[in-house]
Amino acid sequence: MAERTGQHWARQIVASVPAQTLRQINKALGRNFITKYGTKQGIIVLGRVVPFGIGAVIGGGANAAVATLSVRAARRAFGPPPTSWSRQADDTPPKAENPRD
Repeated sequence: MAERTGQHWARQIVASVPAQTLRQINKALGRNFITKYGTKQGIIVLGRVVPFGIGAVIGGGANAAVATLSVRAARRAFGPPPTSWSRQADDTPPKAENPRD
């Protein structure tokens, strides 16, 4: 009962304070909160996130290197691409053999 009553009175008090006053309070407390706790929390969050960023950079670099090497190997194996990809009418793909037929 105390919890619900406290929530009710807290809503009533906040509703009775003018919006301009709340903005001024938030402005003053917000700066204090950010400078006092934000830098400490920011460093902690940064310390947790940086390894993921480093891993993403390393993974992206490795993927780019593998893709480049794959393209080079394909060009060496198959040569340059043809100048045109036109298909003649009598070039029909062979039918798959089905032992059930």
